[in-house]
Amino acid sequence: MESRLALVRATHLNNYISALREIGAPVDRDLAHSNLPKNIESTPDLYVSIPVALEWIARTGHDFHPMELGLIGAQAASLSSLRPIQQAAIMTAQTGLKRLEALAALSQFEDSALEMSVRQEADDVRVICNTAGLERHPYICLAEWLNLQAVISVVRSVVGPMWSPSEMCFVSPHRLTDAIHTAFPTTRILVGQPQTSVVVGRVYLAQSTGQSAPSGSALVASGDDHQGQPEGWEFVSLLRKMVQPYLTDGRTDVAFAAEMAGISTRTLQRRLKLCGSSYSQILQEARFELARRSLGDPALKVIDVAMMAGYESPQHFTRAFRRFTGITPTDYRHQNFSRGSEAL
Repeated sequence: MESRLALVRATHLNNYISALREIGAPVDRDLAHSNLPKNIESTPDLYVSIPVALEWIARTGHDFHPMELGLIGAQAASLSSLRPIQQAAIMTAQTGLKRLEALAALSQFEDSALEMSVRQEADDVRVICNTAGLERHPYICLAEWLNLQAVISVVRSVVGPMWSPSEMCFVSPHRLTDAIHTAFPTTRILVGQPQTSVVVGRVYLAQSTGQSAPSGSALVASGDDHQGQPEGWEFVSLLRKMVQPYLTDGRTDVAFAAEMAGISTRTLQRRLKLCGSSYSQILQEARFELARRSLGDPALKVIDVAMMAGYESPQHFTRAFRRFTGITPTDYRHQNFSRGSEAL
């Protein structure tokens, strides 16, 4: 095992605590006799030992098979467990791919042992969620389920609540139960694999998330009510809209944007930082959104779209567009025209 400490924010363990309470497990008794903080449910931002947490969950929920217990915990989890600024960074990203990349970048702040990355594989994207140093822990599946559910929640926030991955891989060798096959009837699930991962079709991740702030139903995976949205989501979305008309004439510096917004440059930059963003990121996102919409006009050539959105060259446009969607502007246009034709 690596020398670094494996810690997770208590809020994620609290998902299991809530689920265990619902199924009648002796939560209070076992907490009182554990090495976990006694006030863990009221202090979600504390960090707790992952091995201690896994062993407590398995002991308290011993009536259930470990993989089925993991599924129960995952079904109780949602993206609302993240801090508001992290939720904002994910939910204001403009494509499914960018939302997954934001989740991967933020995962280290939730779980010190989690190594999450996004890897392109032909027509798919594989999101890897390894828990470094704990691969051989007998109850690692309990952590794997929560990490994979986070990925599933992000994709469902774009595609819809009925989406399921084509494949999920677990490092844990525990067998699968009927409850798992019932929950994911169309998913190929492999155990005893070298990495924890989930496979997502690239076509889903290229979809735009839209300009509106996410609703509670889009944010959560398991039906939790979302208690309002951070003000930052609205600010970021409106700022993107405000700068778009100026992209073609070059008036895109931060001082001009601040003047148009009626605030000082320092205030604008501070508010963006609080939202987990920056002005350069806003410009990139505004250009992408303008280009994405313009690609829907068949009368416009791709080079015309690139110039209209303020990209320096078609090559720069292609690289930037691929960062948001995982595919080229030409492929994006073809996919969307194809779907439109099939709908007719």
